[in-house]
Amino acid sequence: MEEKERKDGYSTIRVPQQFAIEIDKLIGAHGFTSRAEIVKEAVRQYLQKYEDPHLSIINHDNNETKIRDTKLNQITTINITTKGNYCPACDASNCEHIRFALMQSDIIKTTKKEKKFESK
Repeated sequence: MEEKERKDGYSTIRVPQQFAIEIDKLIGAHGFTSRAEIVKEAVRQYLQKYEDPHLSIINHDNNETKIRDTKLNQITTINITTKGNYCPACDASNCEHIRFALMQSDIIKTTKKEKKFESK
């Protein structure tokens, strides 16, 4: 579906009428004064639940992964090896940066290849 870009920085999104009826029931409750406020809050919560927007992978090789952390406003280089993991930003072997990196499919593949190579 193609959206026209508006000059005010907003997009119009259509929802089924039944959603609009349910949204309208919340207006005046919990401090909401409009449909837009309710939808923005719902989308914000959805994105926070399914994404971790403050962490992103910059690049990685066999042993090092560079992660941008916008909460800390820094880039950290973590080490993920078959012998152990280390994050200098947290001075830890298990932290949110390492867990985030280990959830990335390309990093998992690289680590598995390294384990196979070491076992030969």
